[in-house]
Amino acid sequence: MIKNSKSLIISLLMVGCCLLLTSFISLNQLKTPRQFQKGITFTGYSKDAYSGWLAKESLKNLKKTNAQWVSLLVTGYQDNVNSTYIDYNSAYTPTDDSIIQIITYAHQLGLKVMFKPHVDLLNDPNHWRGQIGQSFNEAAWQQWFNSYCQFILHYAQMAAQTGVEQFCIGCELDGTVKRAQDWRQLIAEIREIYSGPLVYADDQLESNPEAVSFWDSLDLIGQDLYPTLTTKINPSVSDLCYGWRRLLLKIKALSEKWGKPVLITEIGYRSVRGGAQNPWDWQRTGPVDLVVQRKCYEAALRMVAGQTYIAGMFWWQWFSDPTIGGPNDTSYTPYGKPAERVLRLRFLLPM
Repeated sequence: MIKNSKSLIISLLMVGCCLLLTSFISLNQLKTPRQFQKGITFTGYSKDAYSGWLAKESLKNLKKTNAQWVSLLVTGYQDNVNSTYIDYNSAYTPTDDSIIQIITYAHQLGLKVMFKPHVDLLNDPNHWRGQIGQSFNEAAWQQWFNSYCQFILHYAQMAAQTGVEQFCIGCELDGTVKRAQDWRQLIAEIREIYSGPLVYADDQLESNPEAVSFWDSLDLIGQDLYPTLTTKINPSVSDLCYGWRRLLLKIKALSEKWGKPVLITEIGYRSVRGGAQNPWDWQRTGPVDLVVQRKCYEAALRMVAGQTYIAGMFWWQWFSDPTIGGPNDTSYTPYGKPAERVLRLRFLLPM
């Protein structure tokens, strides 16, 4: 009798879990799941960041979230906002050999790879990459694009060589996108080297959604999303979902205008008090708040599910150092936090 009672309780719990999971998705999604890119961004900022067993261990941990994609970051640097030379051989840029090794290992783990080169400013704390080009004259523009072309084609060649599944041609270079013809020429040159899907990661959906005019030359519309969805310091999941409704309307409008899906190339929330406000603020100080991060993950995954105009999402970020994360950490990583459990559960299901 006791044995039968235990079996009944277990069965009821299993049914309850199934009902809970299916409440987030439609029957049509279960019947015909789409190829949604369930991804996380893997980051390293030194020559050997992707070398050795620690990086591999961290990537194995990432795989345990049930992610199917990894966005692999590599960063080149220009000295300041007015510089026109991009260095991708500095002490802060992973070596080519280490990048190739980690891409190979990601494929061995069964992960698909989006290769995503970034440009940052090395010695200019008062500016950021989105301001590059604000004071350029025509000569400076030509010099900068020549340098960027060498930088991005180098990694496009590596993408082709390693068989990565997707290539991101640029990220948050807001001041440069007005040079549409230069970007179109660059895209054409990339396609001569790399035959896979191309995306650009814009970040102006809310402030200037018309800024990029060359989406027709790309396969996907990329958007890095760090929106403030609520003014509440301790929001509920419902509060955050309400904010997502406004954001989804803008994403859908952009997709419909250009006739192609939007890929959320970055989305992230820190586990810090106030983390739901200005999520882009990587310098915010404050006490750990694991709950707000978890709620932000729950709301985003719930609201994006089933939206056919969204091709996927890549969470920011997962460090190549497996010691970063855990319940005392205030950074973006979900590793070792309640947000990781949310991710593991949701990424099991069709999106």
